[in-house]
Amino acid sequence: MQRLFTSLFARETLMERGTQHPFTLMLLLTTAIAQATIYVAEFSNIPLSHMVAFDAQSVHIPSLFFPITHYVPLVDERGVGVGFSPVDFAASLVLWLLCGVALLSAGPLVESYLGTRKMLLSFVLCGAGHGLLALTVQPGMAFSSLAFAAFLLVVSTLIHLERRDPAREPESDFRLMLLLLVFSYAAVTAAFLPAPAYDGLLLAAAVGPALGLGVFVFNRRMQMREVEKRGQGHVGALYFVDEFDLMTREEIQSRMDRLLAKISQDGMNSLAPEERRFLANASGRLKASEPRQPAP
Repeated sequence: MQRLFTSLFARETLMERGTQHPFTLMLLLTTAIAQATIYVAEFSNIPLSHMVAFDAQSVHIPSLFFPITHYVPLVDERGVGVGFSPVDFAASLVLWLLCGVALLSAGPLVESYLGTRKMLLSFVLCGAGHGLLALTVQPGMAFSSLAFAAFLLVVSTLIHLERRDPAREPESDFRLMLLLLVFSYAAVTAAFLPAPAYDGLLLAAAVGPALGLGVFVFNRRMQMREVEKRGQGHVGALYFVDEFDLMTREEIQSRMDRLLAKISQDGMNSLAPEERRFLANASGRLKASEPRQPAP
């Protein structure tokens, strides 16, 4: 466990995340700065967390940034934001650490797998799903990136199961433990802490895994479609090569002749999509495979 934590916070690892996984590092820095700012404001009895958190009763532009705050929006009986609370401060610190460690451990893996653009889109979808689901229940409040943290942990686990790498078993076990802690934290805070906004964390714990499974399946389908279109490419940990790379020039010519005969007899519509792709690329491959003539 100590070795795992050391690898998470190693200077070289953090530099690598900054260059190869920019969204992961950007989100870490953003949430850290936001958390520090909110703490300073709450200590000064300024309810900044309530201003930034999502509230179905008062949706405004700052509330759209609710996924970057991890301090519960405390309100009084009139629905007005109140200041600092020691118990909620401790709960906020635990929540921020859970989300931060989940992002550190699973973020780079998922961003490498999905790409930075899909990673950003997934973050937006997690926030939107959390906010929309909060609109359907009372009290209709949401905060924190817990939904995205659960999303990352689920997707990283699916990636590990897909790759079946025994050397990465400790990291996968650690992420599963984090996922269990995320569910436990959401359940305990909703059950025992009085602020009604904690109920929204249960919604986050439900939205993240559901979206994670959906995005993983969708990404696999897109990879399969790309392979069918190009004849080669990656699907998860598997790489599909172009069929031309496995055929001799004579085999390409023979199959091309059969397809041309099929078109002559039954028309172009009789060809399957992969047969059309083969025919479109065959002539170019045949020319490329011709021996070069020596210069005169």
